[in-house]
Amino acid sequence: MRSAPRLAAHGLLAVALAGAATALALGGCAPQRREIVFWQFSAVESVQPLATEFERRNPAYHVRIERLVWSGGQERIAAAIDSNRVPDLCEVGSTWMPRLLDSGQLADWSAGTADLRPSLRGWQQAMQGDAVYGMPWVLGTRALFYNRALLARAGLDPKHPPETWDELATAAAAIQRLGGGVHGYGVQAGERGVLFKKFMPYAWGNGGRILSDDLTTAVFDSPENRAALDFYLGLRASGLMSHQDTLDREFRQGRLGMEIAGAWLLKSIARDAPGLRYGVALVPRPSLEHGTHASFAGGQLLVSFRGAKQPEAALRFARFLVEPANASAFAQAVTSVQPATRGADTTAYYRTHPAEQMMIRQFETAYFTPNHPQWEAMEAAIEDEVNLALTDRKSAAQAIADAGQRLAELVGRR
Repeated sequence: MRSAPRLAAHGLLAVALAGAATALALGGCAPQRREIVFWQFSAVESVQPLATEFERRNPAYHVRIERLVWSGGQERIAAAIDSNRVPDLCEVGSTWMPRLLDSGQLADWSAGTADLRPSLRGWQQAMQGDAVYGMPWVLGTRALFYNRALLARAGLDPKHPPETWDELATAAAAIQRLGGGVHGYGVQAGERGVLFKKFMPYAWGNGGRILSDDLTTAVFDSPENRAALDFYLGLRASGLMSHQDTLDREFRQGRLGMEIAGAWLLKSIARDAPGLRYGVALVPRPSLEHGTHASFAGGQLLVSFRGAKQPEAALRFARFLVEPANASAFAQAVTSVQPATRGADTTAYYRTHPAEQMMIRQFETAYFTPNHPQWEAMEAAIEDEVNLALTDRKSAAQAIADAGQRLAELVGRR
C-alpha cells in the first residue's frame, strides 16, 4: 500500500533531475527574470530601494529604472509612443494626461485598480469617462507660507495666520508698513505654468469654475472669477510682484511676509534657511461665511501603454509603488511631493512634520485641472489675460471676459 507514493516520489525526483540536466546542458543558468522598464523623473537613488524591495518580493522580475528630465520628458514619451518603443511603466505629470488620454495609447487599468479607488485621491487625473488609465502616486498643491517673525513685528498673532481674504489683505498691509525692503505678500507676475496656480486658488475658493462638468462649455466669465481677480490685483499694493524664484528667495531671506507656494519651498528652506521662523496654512477663503480654502492640485501618475512588453508586471509594480508605506517613503526621499494616500497626514511622520502635514490637508479642498485635450492652451490663455490685468493693460472684468472667450474657442477643439 505504501509502494505507490514511493514510486511517485521517485518519479518526481527523476523529473527534477532531468530538468537540472537540461539546465546544465543549456549553460546552467537559472530561469531569466522578466524585465520591467520604468521611466521616472527623480534621482534613481530615490526609487531604487523600492525597486529592490519589489524584486525581493517578486523574484521573477527585475526593474530597470531610467531617469527622465522634466524639460524633455514629454517629448521623449511622445517619441516612444510614435516608434512603439514604450517603457512598461512610466511616471507622467498630470498636466500631460489630457493629451495622453486623447491619444488612445494608454493601457486601461479600470479593472486592475478598482479596489484601490477608496484609498487614493486624485483619480480624476487618470480618468476618461468611467475608464481609468493610470494611478495617482504622489501629489502636489499650493498653500499659504507665512513668516511668523514678520507677523509678530507687525503686531499680529504669529500663531494665527490669515484665514480670510480680509485678514490676508490686512496682514499684508501691516507687514508692508514695516519698510526696510520688507513686503507683505508675494504676487506672482506673468510666468508660464505658474501664474495660473497662484491666482486660481482664490477663484476656486470663491466658487469660480473653468469648464462645465462635461468639459463642453467654458464657464470662466463669471462674477466669482471677476471678484477673485479684483482681490488678487489689490494685493499688489501691499506686496512684491515678481517671478516664483524671486518670491521664494525673498521669503527664505525673511523679507517677504506671505506667499502661495508648494512643497518645493519646504525643501529649499531646510537647505538654505533652516533657522527661518515660518508656518504653512490653508489658502485663505473669501470669508468665514462664504467659500472654501481652495487651491490647485496636480500630481505624478503611473501609467502603462498598450504597446508595453510587460503589461501585467507594470500594473503589479505600480500597485506596489502606491502602497501607503512605499508612496510615503518615496515622498520623504523626494521632499517636494506628498503621497496620494488618503489619511497620510495622520501617520507618525506627518504628525511630526506639521508643514508637510498641512500640504496634505490642503488637498481636501484643492482642484485638479480638467482633462481636456486643449488644457495646456487653456491654461496659457488664463495666464495671459490675468497677466494683462496685473500689468494694468486690462481691467479685471475685461481680462476675465476675454479669457472666457478664448476658452470658448478652444473647448470644441480636439
